[in-house]
Amino acid sequence: MNFVASLIAKGIIATVSYKAIVAWTLWPGAAILVASGLTSFALDYKSIARSFTGLARIFGKRPESSDTGINAVECPEWWFPIGFVILTPFVAALMAYLFQIPLWAGIIAVPLAVVMGFVAARVTGETDVTPTKALGPVTQMIYGVITPGNLSGNIMSANVTGGIGLHAADLLTTLKTGWLLGAKPRHQLYAQLFGVVAGALVVVPAFNIIIPDPSVLGGETWPAPSCVVWAGVSKAFSGGISALQPTAKSAIVAGLVLGMALALLEKFAPKRVRPLLPSPSGLGIAMVIPGSNCIAMFVGAAIAEFMRRKMPQLAERTVVPVASGLIAGESLMGILIAMLIVTGVLAK
Repeated sequence: MNFVASLIAKGIIATVSYKAIVAWTLWPGAAILVASGLTSFALDYKSIARSFTGLARIFGKRPESSDTGINAVECPEWWFPIGFVILTPFVAALMAYLFQIPLWAGIIAVPLAVVMGFVAARVTGETDVTPTKALGPVTQMIYGVITPGNLSGNIMSANVTGGIGLHAADLLTTLKTGWLLGAKPRHQLYAQLFGVVAGALVVVPAFNIIIPDPSVLGGETWPAPSCVVWAGVSKAFSGGISALQPTAKSAIVAGLVLGMALALLEKFAPKRVRPLLPSPSGLGIAMVIPGSNCIAMFVGAAIAEFMRRKMPQLAERTVVPVASGLIAGESLMGILIAMLIVTGVLAK
């Protein structure tokens, strides 16, 4: 509280509220996430380089395919270029119509998404970690340069480019799980296509019902930390950091240095020291979520670590399922409460 009181006394924040405080803490938190993500990404340069060799093979000459082995259950390779050619105009047109993104920037977004997809997929395949923290800011930075001052364009262009790449990488783990359970990749693709249509028809109306006023995002009721970070980074890249409060600029510099240092320590510190290092992801996210969430995460992590040390077999069987159930249960109950408020059954 002394730190918050100091921020109020200096006129950096106006009130003691989550939204007012996070408007400042967002900057060091986002800087830690961006710096640590890009540093880790750069340290994995071999995977990045190999991803471009895979991209080049799409356009190279291939031997005649057969209908045996994996080719009998995989999607035909010609589906990719045909889908790319057919869908690119629709994606670019929707970006221009819905978000006032220059048509040329929308056209650039789709092939750039393919490149990002190969990079993300390769890194995910080799490390089992999708580089969300790195690719998001990279695409935001690219569009901050080519569409300066266009905040909505920066957010949505970067979201299309980075989002397509990251979803492609995430789908790899889904496809692998399905393959291990006996599902054919081609059949899984059919299901994914139906899921895209069903998701678009359900998720957008549901979002508008639950959150009719998007301005509540980033507040105590709907903290939306990822949205807050993404919006903050887009503001910095599209409008420049010159308009920021001087202390926010200092906080960004401190966050960048700390994020890089933690990422380097995670990579090069002695093994006995690494468990003692704070997670840059956890540190950055903690700066953009309510204190109640941080406390709950700490309590849960402490219980899980206690069980891992004292009852390792029980912990291995129960920690992840119980944690998943708690997260899912809270999310579903939060959605239910929001819908009851919107329909007038409950008062705010």
